[in-house]
Amino acid sequence: MNMLNSYNKTKQSQNNKFIVLSLIFSILTVGCSDGEQGARGGGKFKGKGKPPASAIPVEVVKPSIGLAASYYVTTATLEPSSDAKINSRTTGVVKQILHEEGDDVNAGDILLILEDDDQQLRLKQAKQKLQSTKREFNRLNKMKRTGAVSSTERDSAEIAYQSASTEKELAELTLSYTKVTAPFTGRVVWRAVDLGAHVGQSELLFRMMAINPLLVRVHIPANRLGSVAKGQVVELNIDSVAGKTNAIVELVSPIVDPSTGTIKITLRLDQYPSSVRPGDFTEVHMVTDQHKNAILVPSISIIEERGKNFLYTVVDGKAQRQSVTVGFIMTDQTEIVEGVSSTDDVVFKGQRNLNDGIKVEVLSENSLKNTESKTKTVIEKSKKINKKGKNRKNRNSK
Repeated sequence: MNMLNSYNKTKQSQNNKFIVLSLIFSILTVGCSDGEQGARGGGKFKGKGKPPASAIPVEVVKPSIGLAASYYVTTATLEPSSDAKINSRTTGVVKQILHEEGDDVNAGDILLILEDDDQQLRLKQAKQKLQSTKREFNRLNKMKRTGAVSSTERDSAEIAYQSASTEKELAELTLSYTKVTAPFTGRVVWRAVDLGAHVGQSELLFRMMAINPLLVRVHIPANRLGSVAKGQVVELNIDSVAGKTNAIVELVSPIVDPSTGTIKITLRLDQYPSSVRPGDFTEVHMVTDQHKNAILVPSISIIEERGKNFLYTVVDGKAQRQSVTVGFIMTDQTEIVEGVSSTDDVVFKGQRNLNDGIKVEVLSENSLKNTESKTKTVIEKSKKINKKGKNRKNRNSK
């Protein structure tokens, strides 16, 4: 991947060089033609036959040895790791709202409080009943030991005491429902009630999401799964982020969906910019297979014709057409399985103008400097010739 990044950095400068060189050769041709016409009076070719064909300028590169990868590219949306709708578990009037939409909260934090007068009274009543039944059970239990009461009376008192204890616990639980708490650590994304509103049992109050980490669920055709495994790094291009973000393969489903023939892959996004939110769209680039020590050439050097691929190499100053077998195709580079070696000079600029065996001129940094110098000389010479022509014209008109 480092080699691909290095190639990307130099690609723009190479494009600019080739454009400059093409312009320079055009100027040279026009300049030389004008110069010859001024000096020879018409610029007709002297000698027999056709003028010798000039070499076509090209740029070449040596194939690199690196990692070739097969990518599965798809789109998906970012999802929270938990998404919960929080409903009321009792009835009452909203007394206090402690958190709003967008607030980050911890598990157990109080979000909302309902008026609890009724629940408090019910708890007080349950406690009084519990104390009364407890005293009666203790009294009858002592009398049973002396034989003053029957076992049936003592057992009935025990049952009443246990029932009162359960009623007290139920009243405490109902009272706790008046304080609505966060079920997990996350963010409040929606508040559905207002202060002073009366809510019924099971009425929606809040919606919460756990946003750290975020998840991405994608479905890959079973025949493209390849070597995808838990812990693998996956590249994301999120719409709201300028650069690239990395996620980790969290889960790989053990089954194939029979209706779609796909396998669900769950990605985990631990670190991301604050601008990223659940629901954002993202492009997923997942490596499904890799070839190490592969021969790589610029993708632009390969020409496809009638379903077959070929490229041009330079041998002894001439273009040589080379049929190739292509492997994995990446954005800027393509794997060559058969057809070229790492020592070949592969043409990646000017190949569209070539034929097999045609003479070429390989451009380099030195040739660029020399050509620029020649261009300046030609331009200066052309200016002088044009100036002399104007002077002659002025004298003749006089």
